[in-house]
Amino acid sequence: MHVLAVIPAYLPSAGLPKTVKALLDGFCDQVIVVDDGSGEPSREIFAALAAFGNCMLLRHDVNRGKGVALKTAFAHILHACPAAEVIVTVDADGQHDPEDCRHVVERLITQKADACLGERSFSLRTTPFRSWWGNRWTSLVFWLWRRRWFEDTQTGLRAFRRALLPSLVAIPGDGYAYEMAALCALVEKRCVLAVHPIRTIYEQGNASSHYDPLRDTIRVFRALFARTSV
Repeated sequence: MHVLAVIPAYLPSAGLPKTVKALLDGFCDQVIVVDDGSGEPSREIFAALAAFGNCMLLRHDVNRGKGVALKTAFAHILHACPAAEVIVTVDADGQHDPEDCRHVVERLITQKADACLGERSFSLRTTPFRSWWGNRWTSLVFWLWRRRWFEDTQTGLRAFRRALLPSLVAIPGDGYAYEMAALCALVEKRCVLAVHPIRTIYEQGNASSHYDPLRDTIRVFRALFARTSV
């Protein structure tokens, strides 16, 4: 299958070019990186992507949020990448091992699922407190409200069939809450969802994350309780 990776990037870590190279050398036919208004501080990082022939860079003039960055890439794929059959989303902060990305795609295909989530396991010994707190609460509330348990509701490593893209573009949301809205929509639609365990990686204590523990958590919960269909 033709696999295309999408990386939404706002002030990404310096390892982004290495991640892109590993994805292309490993299993991806193409990579789309969305520069979500990073500006001058990340100019050299994005410039390095020009070395990869199968990497396309899309840009937002200003920071518009992770959800909008993902939908920008999805809309581009629908109109300009007809060969793409499977789309895998990968974070730009070094949290996702390219081998784990490959395993998530393989699980999607072998399980004949509509989507597959890369699930991290959380322990206070290996997880920054703000990340542990947010993920534990959202998993619990998701189960209570939606009656589905996911170990990692906020994972950014997800693989989708192309057929889901029109619906994913239409889901409201701009920041981190978009991913929760998308997961809720897939559950409501009774899509076949697979999961695959992945490594829990936090570079430098997750210092590069732009997730605001209070503001973004509130938005994530609002998305969880809203009704969104695909």
